[in-house]
Formats: sequence, C-alpha cells, structure tokens
Amino acid sequence: MISARRLLVLLVAISLGPVPLRAQVASAWADCRSDSLSTYNCARYYSGTVSVTSEIKGTGINQNNSVVATITQGRVSCRMKGTETPEFEGPGMLAVEHTTTGTAGEYAISVWCPDAPGERPDRGDDPIITIMKQRAADYSLLAGKDAHESPDADAANGISGTETMTWSLRRQ
Repeated sequence: MISARRLLVLLVAISLGPVPLRAQVASAWADCRSDSLSTYNCARYYSGTVSVTSEIKGTGINQNNSVVATITQGRVSCRMKGTETPEFEGPGMLAVEHTTTGTAGEYAISVWCPDAPGERPDRGDDPIITIMKQRAADYSLLAGKDAHESPDADAANGISGTETMTWSLRRQ
C-alpha cells in the first residue's frame, strides 16, 4: 500500500513531467526581447539578406532602385543603389517579430536603412522594407519572395512599375 505522502509526491512528479518539454520549446526564442523597434524582436538570432528592388517606367521616366540589407550576427549593413542616386552603403536596423513563443507561426520583418551616405536610420523613421503576415513552418528559416505592382505606379498618368521583396534569414 502506498502512503498518502508517497502518493502526493508521485502525483506532483507526474503533473510536472511535461513542463520541461514545454519549457524547451518556448526557450528556443525566449530571449527575443521587446524593444523600440518591435514588441517581440528576434533579429539578433538571424543572418542572411532582405532586399527590395523597384522599377518605374513611363513617358520620360525609367527608374530602378534597390536596397539590399545583409544581416550578419544581428548586425545590418545596407547597400542602396538607384538610377538617380549614387550607390552607397551604411548601417541599418532590423526587426524580426514572431507572433508566438513556439518554434513556428506568423512573423514580420522590418528593415531601416539610411537615406543618404553618412547617415544612420532613426528609430522614429518608417522602415524602408516591411514584410508582413508571413508564416513559417519553422522559425529557424524565414524565406520568401513577394512581387507586386509598385506603390508609385499610376495608370491614369501612364506610369507603371513593379516592386519585388526577397528575404532569406537563417537562425544562427
């Protein structure tokens, strides 16, 4: 016969059994921190690239612009190139927001880059690249491509254009 004390210890041990498993899953991203860029920022865990290219065409208009943000161990370096601006590089900022503490689910990516050589982006600036409401089967690899009509396109005035965002971020 089991004493009441042993039964209580056994019941407590059984009830605590699954807790380490839940803790292990949650701890994979538990160090993601809230900051001024994002409410659940996991950017420091990633390396890879996020880019946007755009093309605008119309009567007397032919503009091509690109921004490539290279992320290495949580640090962002931006390369800006455009038809009307000289190519330059500068420091940037990145927010990778996970909507869950698990290992998969919805995420968003925001990238800030400088507007001109020698400048630094400010936390109050709007991001230059915003990728919203994407889903990952595993947060360890965030990759995708989105091609769409440019927000600067204006069919009524004969201006057309495309914008393509690509991203490939891998957990370090």
